[in-house]
Amino acid sequence: MKIKGIAQVFVVSALALLFASEGLAAQTDTLLNYPRLYRGARTAAMGGAYTAVGGDVEALFYNPATLYKMDFQLNLINPLVDVNENALDIYQDAADAMDVDNETDRLNKITEIIQKNMGKPLHVRAALFPGFAVKNYAFGVLGQVEFDTRLHNPLGSAGAVEMDGGYEYGPVAGFSLPTGIGGLRAGLGAKLISRSWVKRNFTVREIASENFDMNDYTTENSDFSLDAGLLYELPVMESLKPKIGVSVLDITDLDFKEGGKIPMRANIGLSVNPKVPFLGDVILAADYEDVTNEFAEDKSTWKRVHLGAELGLLKRHLLLRGGVNQGYGTFGAELDIWVIKLAYTYYAEEIGAYAGQEMDKRQMASLTIGW
Repeated sequence: MKIKGIAQVFVVSALALLFASEGLAAQTDTLLNYPRLYRGARTAAMGGAYTAVGGDVEALFYNPATLYKMDFQLNLINPLVDVNENALDIYQDAADAMDVDNETDRLNKITEIIQKNMGKPLHVRAALFPGFAVKNYAFGVLGQVEFDTRLHNPLGSAGAVEMDGGYEYGPVAGFSLPTGIGGLRAGLGAKLISRSWVKRNFTVREIASENFDMNDYTTENSDFSLDAGLLYELPVMESLKPKIGVSVLDITDLDFKEGGKIPMRANIGLSVNPKVPFLGDVILAADYEDVTNEFAEDKSTWKRVHLGAELGLLKRHLLLRGGVNQGYGTFGAELDIWVIKLAYTYYAEEIGAYAGQEMDKRQMASLTIGW
């Protein structure tokens, strides 16, 4: 199915959820999950706490200063799928509705879906991020499709379904170097991202129309941004290997005009990496995201708090992970078998205005082939 068809399926999927509780429009009248470019299975399982961790290609999205102490890494192909529970439940019903030719029958199909599903958000993401890394340097190419919807009163003037989604792609690169000041390292990164996106509220009549075409509402824009970071290995409690990291991401913003914006923001993180007898390699981390409250969605403190842990067993061929993301528990595991890595993550994202308002349960799975 082409991007256009996928987008239409997910718009209709969102329509299936229109008739929610009467309080829905008052409480959730915008998409309030934070705009981020990419999150992988490891970082999601560790609660998003990664500013002082790094050590792999995904550090490009958190702190380029952590791109060190790495062996050679080459990810030839690494498909990732990230969905919430509602998407798994209604996707097939929505696809069937899109196949109906007659507009009246299509409306009847949509009504049936409405009766089965009430008042739930929809999130779907599929991504590829092939890349390579050597000590201090990393490069990758991002390509992903993502859709999020929020629902409104179908009789309201603002429109019934708020759509925020599309596809984006582009290169991401960065490096880390010592500063000559003790254990202080500095890093720089850059992104050049193109986005084809729909950010709009749709009415019921627009979606059910035989002439409905997502391309009529799609905007295409590109932007460039820089990242900068510091990582300091603290000269205390050396057995714990404590580190503090600071990063400023998307300097000058990733601004896609009508397609939305990922704002410049500053993050701070702490991590320790002790060797625990009989357990193996342990990483504990804590992050505070967006220190200066640049995310326009809200000023919530706890939505910006992230805690994570990783336990490496069998020489890190088996990894167990857990954490707290915006007040919700996360967990995951990864199995590394020679050139194949399989990872699974369960996490939850806050889609309300403050931590604890509305939890969106999600699952993520990835397959990586490489070295």
